[in-house]
Amino acid sequence: MTDLPKLRIDHDVFLLRHGETEWNRYHRIQGRKNSDLTERGRAQARQQERILRSIRPALGPHRLWASPLGRAQETARLAFAGSDFSTDPRLAEISCGTWEGTTHEERVARDPLIVAGLDTEFDVYTSGPGAENAQQIGARLASFLSELTAPAIIVSHKVAIVVIRSLLTPDPLDCSLVPEQGSILKISGGAVRHHYKEQAAIG
Repeated sequence: MTDLPKLRIDHDVFLLRHGETEWNRYHRIQGRKNSDLTERGRAQARQQERILRSIRPALGPHRLWASPLGRAQETARLAFAGSDFSTDPRLAEISCGTWEGTTHEERVARDPLIVAGLDTEFDVYTSGPGAENAQQIGARLASFLSELTAPAIIVSHKVAIVVIRSLLTPDPLDCSLVPEQGSILKISGGAVRHHYKEQAAIG
């Protein structure tokens, strides 16, 4: 397992994973390619908006950010309820090279030896031909985080959020640690401080 250098920043970070997409439903790797939100994904973004209503008033001055990819932009428009937000390309999902858009079965057919050598779910996203590696995505996200001048609420993606969490806490690069869609993760002072979720599940 690759370890990334740890980063200490002075501001709280709230992480929102974009809502469910069509490709999420069919277990296709998205990476830099885009797939539109499903109706469930839009409901998840509206759920995040309701959670943010109780968070934002107590924050004081803060900034709203989003990845430039379409699924994150749509989530941000819904979750931020029309508030202006900034877009930064460094918040984009990991580039998965030629594996973008593929299912597990398609990857096995195309690159069986690579797939056979994978040890973790995180490796799936970094091992396809032409994919970004952990150090590359870690460097661009660390660059973004080190420039924050206020608490930040960020809409990004599964692997990007896993990397942000690993940069800011002792946690490893483990995809099981990603917050579920429709929830919000707070990182403060080098640790995960809260995982905000609504009690009622989205059907």
